[in-house]
Amino acid sequence: MEELLKELKIALKELQLEHLARFVEDFYNSIDKTHIAFVGEYNAGKSSLINTLLGKKILAERDLPTTNRVVLVTDCPVEKREHLDEYTEQVCLRDPKLEHITLVDTPGLSSAIREHEDALMRYLHKADLIVIVAPSNQPYTKEIELLLNLLKDRHSTQWAYVINIFEDPSVYEEDSNKLNRLKEFIKEKLRNILSAEDVENTPIFAFSIRAVRKQLKDFPVVTEEWEAFRRFIFEEVAERAKRLKFASLKEKVLKLLSGQEVLDKEAKLESLLNRKREWEELKENVLNFAQKSLNERLEKINQNVDLLFEVLQKETEELLSKYSSLQIARNPESVIDELEQNIKVKFLVTDWLSDVERLLDYRPDFVKMKKLFPTVVVEPTIPPNLQSMKNKLGEDISNFPKLVGKPGSLAKWFLIPSLLFIAVGIFLITSQRGEAGFLLTTLGGLLGFVSLLRVFSAKRVLQKRLSERISKLRDYYKKLYSEYYKEKFGEKLAKVTEYLDTNIEKLNAQISSLSKKLQKLREVKEKINRRW
Repeated sequence: MEELLKELKIALKELQLEHLARFVEDFYNSIDKTHIAFVGEYNAGKSSLINTLLGKKILAERDLPTTNRVVLVTDCPVEKREHLDEYTEQVCLRDPKLEHITLVDTPGLSSAIREHEDALMRYLHKADLIVIVAPSNQPYTKEIELLLNLLKDRHSTQWAYVINIFEDPSVYEEDSNKLNRLKEFIKEKLRNILSAEDVENTPIFAFSIRAVRKQLKDFPVVTEEWEAFRRFIFEEVAERAKRLKFASLKEKVLKLLSGQEVLDKEAKLESLLNRKREWEELKENVLNFAQKSLNERLEKINQNVDLLFEVLQKETEELLSKYSSLQIARNPESVIDELEQNIKVKFLVTDWLSDVERLLDYRPDFVKMKKLFPTVVVEPTIPPNLQSMKNKLGEDISNFPKLVGKPGSLAKWFLIPSLLFIAVGIFLITSQRGEAGFLLTTLGGLLGFVSLLRVFSAKRVLQKRLSERISKLRDYYKKLYSEYYKEKFGEKLAKVTEYLDTNIEKLNAQISSLSKKLQKLREVKEKINRRW
């Protein structure tokens, strides 16, 4: 049993239930003797009752509250009186009747002195048997009821009740049923608080301590139960002291482990588990919201980039529709320059590109996240490189016409050599040098045909090159912007999930620690039930 109490004390300390651990330590320290505590109003006769049981005046007896601390009266090798602590005094007697029991005098229940009440409350959990002492003129008081309610809920103990007859003994001699009515009154009051079994097991004695001490044999009604009470204390209780102690201790310990303090710890564990589930649910909801927001934003980015380059394509086609191939071949620089100017006016002078830039800013999504999930910590930092991303897009859009070349510009210069080849070839043919002339004429014709073909296809070629360049730019920026947004959005989301994970990990650590401690407490409780 001692080892189990040690285990229990350690388990309670680990749960930071220090006051319960002290209770268990008190149980351990008092394991060798059964403690019988005499409790009641001041001046009810508690000290007198103990003195009468011992046959000598050990404790002070006065009309005013005298006992200001708990006094333990027990058997010791050396007779002495000593203070054990601020609230407890011990009187050592050489008395074999006290070999297995300790009689305990306590401060009065209705004492107005706070220190008296503190001393009483600090002790009562140690008592194995509580003897309530009450005067016959006030056999049951509000203070006694409060005490019963307190102890039945917090500590398991056994009870006895002594009615100390204060009135003239002749009153009870004349009405022999008066004592029975008093006892029945007490039982009725006890039934309102204790279980039927506890009431049945609570012996009630009624006698006059004064008449017993004076040995008034003329009043047997008020003295005859004294001998039964004395035997109850020194023979019955002392004889079954060890069994009473073990039963009392086991009952107390099990009640302690089923008390509100332990229930509060179990409730705390359940609360931690609920909070963990809430945080995990919050994380899941945040991630779902983030994924949905990311998908929607990527779709908008692609749509806006597509729209931007569709407008650019349309602008290019409208400009080229004003020119013929011959005009383009004759002066492609002016066409390219005009296209550049139109693009700058359409896209750079106006705020068109700012719409795309705004789509790369993740802050609106995280502001919305904060509103939906106020618990989440989100820092509204500005995404990096937004301006440079916008500037790069502007440069690529304004410069892309120069990169498609000048279709037909070289072909027009090959027309003169082709005409020259044809003229020389005709001359050679007429000069009887037909083979060389025919070769030059054919070469000049082919060169002229190709040059004319390139000149008259300049518009189509330019359109094709511009379209291909626009398509490449569109694909490039869709990929660039999507990857940029996913990366920066992911970095920001990682900070949010780190905050959520930190809280979940803290709860996991608390849950793990508290679960292990409660499990250890349950194991000790099982051992007590199994072995004790």
